[in-house]
Amino acid sequence: MDIFGVIGDVLWILALSIMAGASRMAWRRIPKGEATPVAWAPKGETLLRLPRGPALVLLPAGAFAISLYLLVESRQAEGLTLQLTMLGLRATLAAILAVIHLSQVRRALNQLAAEGKIRL
Repeated sequence: MDIFGVIGDVLWILALSIMAGASRMAWRRIPKGEATPVAWAPKGETLLRLPRGPALVLLPAGAFAISLYLLVESRQAEGLTLQLTMLGLRATLAAILAVIHLSQVRRALNQLAAEGKIRL
């Protein structure tokens, strides 16, 4: 195991823990059975609502699956250039997915609060 693999693992662990924390916080605020918004049109209208569980778990679960794939691929990388490229890919993708999830949770909570279905 090389240092680049360890750094990539740490970054994914941080990103996944941030996503899990945001989902846990939102889970407590959103009532059971409440349809949670997960996708919006550019003009702001809600395109898709899912039950609370799938709405809060799908993106972190998908990110976890991606992290496992990238972990395997980074361990098979030979040569410094490829190892650094894999580290950059893993770091960038972990950060992007964490920010997307945080934005999605924030927007869903704000919309549910505006609809009067939860209190922030």
